[in-house]
Amino acid sequence: MKASRVVTGPPSAGSVLRPQLAGSDFVHACQATTRRDGRSALQAYRDMAATIPGWFDGLMSLRNHGMRLLGMKHLGSLRAVQDIVDPVPGQRLGIFTLQSLDDDVIVLEDDDRHLRVQLALQWQGDVLEVATVVHTHNAFGRAYMLPVAPVHRLIVPHLLKKQVQLYR
Repeated sequence: MKASRVVTGPPSAGSVLRPQLAGSDFVHACQATTRRDGRSALQAYRDMAATIPGWFDGLMSLRNHGMRLLGMKHLGSLRAVQDIVDPVPGQRLGIFTLQSLDDDVIVLEDDDRHLRVQLALQWQGDVLEVATVVHTHNAFGRAYMLPVAPVHRLIVPHLLKKQVQLYR
């Protein structure tokens, strides 16, 4: 099977994050057809984290340093997804906290006083969808998303494309 191109748009009708869309301030999703070959959603998340380029992790490091100066939490590295065999909701997996997990879907979240970010990687047959929904809580959260949103729209499809190329 030849991996398809990455398609960007709203979360699919079957997306686990569809109920979270109401009142959201940022929504982004992309999908690609690839060979699932028995991969779980958790494996897809780990594989995506492994494809994050060093330069982007460098940007994350700058973000962490700058936000720490403003009294914000240090999120850590996007690539540092712990190799926990059977993670349970509430555990950290990289920069996110696991909310729910089954073979087809992983939902991760980071929620603080400024914004709530939810990320889902979801298999629907041989289609892998990555969906993000953000609810901002205040002006700082909205300002924070101004540079983050366009970078997110560029990097996530790039990561998904790299990932499905590896799955060929």
